[in-house]
Amino acid sequence: MDIIAAHQQGLIEKLAEEASALAGRPKDFGQRAVVLHHLYDHSRGAHHWALAEARRNLAIAEGLVRLRRRVARWGWLAARRERARLALEGLADALGEQSRERCAAAYTAYRSTGARSLREEAERNLPGALLDALTTCHAARRSGAVMASDDVGDLFDASQAFVAGGTASEAVEAAWLALDATGLRRAAHRLLGARAMSRALDRDRRRGWPKIEAALRRDPVLPASFRANPAQHFYALQNVVAERRRQQWREECDRDEDSFELAA
Repeated sequence: MDIIAAHQQGLIEKLAEEASALAGRPKDFGQRAVVLHHLYDHSRGAHHWALAEARRNLAIAEGLVRLRRRVARWGWLAARRERARLALEGLADALGEQSRERCAAAYTAYRSTGARSLREEAERNLPGALLDALTTCHAARRSGAVMASDDVGDLFDASQAFVAGGTASEAVEAAWLALDATGLRRAAHRLLGARAMSRALDRDRRRGWPKIEAALRRDPVLPASFRANPAQHFYALQNVVAERRRQQWREECDRDEDSFELAA
């Protein structure tokens, strides 16, 4: 591998690590909402799917809290209550992993299409519709132009198609099957089911994305520093993630007896 190719591979690996770290752990729904809001903000309000996905993460987090409270109040037999609790935690893990996967994919796609050094990587890995839509988005952002409504819609549809399915989808289906066998079935579908999420998206579209973005920025679940300055909060998060990766690398080197010989 020549120097240019090695540098290119290093950039690709760095972006993958950053995207994974920013997407967080399965339970980090609030962190993902911050990251996804940043994509919307950075796109000058054109990346509606990213804002919708941020809202989806917060809706899942809120729904899980309400369902956990519901189980805690149950006066059922301990065995039935424990079965429902375990099924709920299984669903929480599956939905969290799916949301983490979607966030990382969206962040990688946005960043790779916006950087000339990663353009070839984007062209190799992204479907044509998403590549074209994000290219248009970045061009409008750089020029200060407003994206045409059709182009904004194309970006939403292409983003949604890109993250549909994924490796976590089978785990989500299995988790729903397990939960449907418990007394939480109706409440869970009312809060977290596909129809509930679709209705919530339709409501947000009717209200308009500027109002939805303002509501998200006021959400008390998110850190006060985000509510005060979303961009500053994101970049601080980005720095924390980068420092955590550097610390992990140093610890791995310390554990490897040959690392000093290799460095020398």
